[in-house]
Amino acid sequence: MKVTQASINPTNKLTAATLSVALLNVVRVIIEGVWPNTTDQAMWIALDPVAVFLVGWFIKDEANISVPVVVETPVAPTPSEGQA
Repeated sequence: MKVTQASINPTNKLTAATLSVALLNVVRVIIEGVWPNTTDQAMWIALDPVAVFLVGWFIKDEANISVPVVVETPVAPTPSEGQA
């Protein structure tokens, strides 16, 4: 069976997760610039997977591959096959 991908575009979840980590890092830089002694590096490292999970949970995605489905229809026996 051959599976074809419609395009090379990333999925919605992957794009949203990447943007969430980028946005989280921008917020980190702003907070560390304004209040330099209030945050810890370990806290920001721990927030990355949490942000990715939350964004992935709420963003809806559609399949970006198409899988061919083969439907077999039953064939009725011909009269000569039924008499054998």
